[in-house]
Amino acid sequence: MKIKTIAISATAFVLLGGVVGVQQYISSQITSKVQREMPNASGISASVPLADVPSNLTSDSIKSANINIKSFALKESGTKTSLEISASSISKAKPTLVGSLEVTATIPASTITKASEFNDAQIVGNTLQVSAGAGGMGTAILIPKYANSQLYFELQSVSIFGNQIPASSLPADLQDQIKSKSQRSLTPPKGLKVKFVSLSSKGLSVRMSGNNIQLGNLGSGL
Repeated sequence: MKIKTIAISATAFVLLGGVVGVQQYISSQITSKVQREMPNASGISASVPLADVPSNLTSDSIKSANINIKSFALKESGTKTSLEISASSISKAKPTLVGSLEVTATIPASTITKASEFNDAQIVGNTLQVSAGAGGMGTAILIPKYANSQLYFELQSVSIFGNQIPASSLPADLQDQIKSKSQRSLTPPKGLKVKFVSLSSKGLSVRMSGNNIQLGNLGSGL
């Protein structure tokens, strides 16, 4: 009985090792495909769930995959971003069609603070805080917004000597000045829509999603 148990365990170990090997092979194939479709990307890695390996082998598409890209230069500005991609129903045929795609592009915090054109800009929590008022005695609190293919910051409030003044109580043209000073064009790749933008210690993140997207359009459109 003991020998039989050891034999079963050894067989299971060998089979699991084989499945893991296939998983790594599929992940490497996806990585290579992304590299071909997005030649300007670097630091690409991909992973597929172990449970999906059997169906991935027998079907004409990959059920799902997570793809991370450490560095990718945006087409319109050349700004370096990192990308987190969640893809489902990835066709094995060419051109590569992705049934469902979610992309989060993150611009590093250091880039945001340097390029913001505001005095002493720093990311605090989920806001951008900049010096405001005479001699920089106050702090303006800004939040990122996206509308009409434009990415910009909106004034949320101003803090002076510990007193919080909401944007609604400030001159209307001040909001316009903040927007025009921070406004940047951002057109999503064909088939993708911007869902939301957010700030964190990592930087400014833009989340986009769409269905039936050609992977090549992602590389040429971002």
